[in-house]
Amino acid sequence: MAELLLTDLIDVELLQKIQDEFSKYTGRAALTTDADGNPLTKGSESTDFCMKYTRGSELGFQRCMECDRNAAVMALEKGEPVVYECHAGLADFASPIMLGDKLLGCFLGGQVRMSSEIDEEALKKTAAELGITYESYHKALSEISVVDEEELKKSAKFLGVVASVLSEMAYQNYVAIDKYRNLERAARSQSHFLMDLSSDLQENMSEWIAALQEGAKSGNVEKVMDVVDTMLTKGTTTYSIIGDIVDYMKFSDGNVALYETAYSISDVVQAVIELEREDAAAKNMTLSYRVAENVPEQLLGDGGRIGQVLAKLVSNAITFKKDSTKDTKLEILVDVRRDSYAHILELRMCDRGKVMPDFALKLFRDYFSRGILQLSEREDNRDFSLSIVDLFVRQMQGKVSVTSDETEGTVFFIELPQLKVTEG
Repeated sequence: MAELLLTDLIDVELLQKIQDEFSKYTGRAALTTDADGNPLTKGSESTDFCMKYTRGSELGFQRCMECDRNAAVMALEKGEPVVYECHAGLADFASPIMLGDKLLGCFLGGQVRMSSEIDEEALKKTAAELGITYESYHKALSEISVVDEEELKKSAKFLGVVASVLSEMAYQNYVAIDKYRNLERAARSQSHFLMDLSSDLQENMSEWIAALQEGAKSGNVEKVMDVVDTMLTKGTTTYSIIGDIVDYMKFSDGNVALYETAYSISDVVQAVIELEREDAAAKNMTLSYRVAENVPEQLLGDGGRIGQVLAKLVSNAITFKKDSTKDTKLEILVDVRRDSYAHILELRMCDRGKVMPDFALKLFRDYFSRGILQLSEREDNRDFSLSIVDLFVRQMQGKVSVTSDETEGTVFFIELPQLKVTEG
């Protein structure tokens, strides 16, 4: 937000048009400045006293900018349009244009006199300081209309309404720009991810072929078999990553449909546990699950997709366990709560042996809440896999969140609306 200017959010031509219409309606001069008091538009219905003479001199322009800046600060502090006397003795009013709590600029109006009397001595002094002939300055001042205080307050109030509209326009445009930037970053990060993956695949293939050729030249059958075993192991991992990418692309394009049928969540979880149990044992990780008594035997939903979500979470926990010599536990807890006609299926995957770094925890929370994949240089393939978990869950109208601390470890919490299957 800090780097955005008013002209980044609202086109200058539109600012000018709004300002011109305000001046035509009220008969008051108007000007729009940035947060530092610099004019962004041409003055509307401006008087010669202000634009031709006062602002036309270098010192007068500097004083006007300072005056405009102070007026914006006063309006910001009071939270409403302010009426004030400018350095040249005219009555002006100002209202800030905001983006949240950031001052973007100021909508100024006025250039009127509150009294028909002219302070000759003060005017002579100002004219001399600005290098303006007194006669010309006096004539220009005498041509400015005189208004009473009540009329001036009405004009100021209307200016405040216009400034509020401009502030709302700036906010809406900021939201649009922010969303675009997020999408742009997401697209860029995905592009980098795919390019890196392609490079890794090429490098791996070159290494595998070179190793196989070396083994073949040696004539050592056992060495060749070792190379083949390594290729098969790495190939399975690579194939899984490619499958994740295909799934992500399909989901991004909306090409994957849900298959809602009656299923047993107990069976789904048990199948995932059995599928991953051998790999978990190799890392000294114990897998278990517990289903609450109030969970219906049969639910209506995409059991296969739910199984994929759980399998990816469990597989990630196993794959990226750093210390394979340390005994750890991973538990899946299943519960439900009623919400109107639906049952909200609650799935908790608790990795008791892992505490996620703060930067990673923030990363996952960000794209779980925004629904946008944002990869960075310090991330790896598991982050991409978890973004697919997010896509799967959102497609099923669910939510996913994550917590991580020393007490509970890392806990992924998934909520999915499901229907209970009734007999008959």
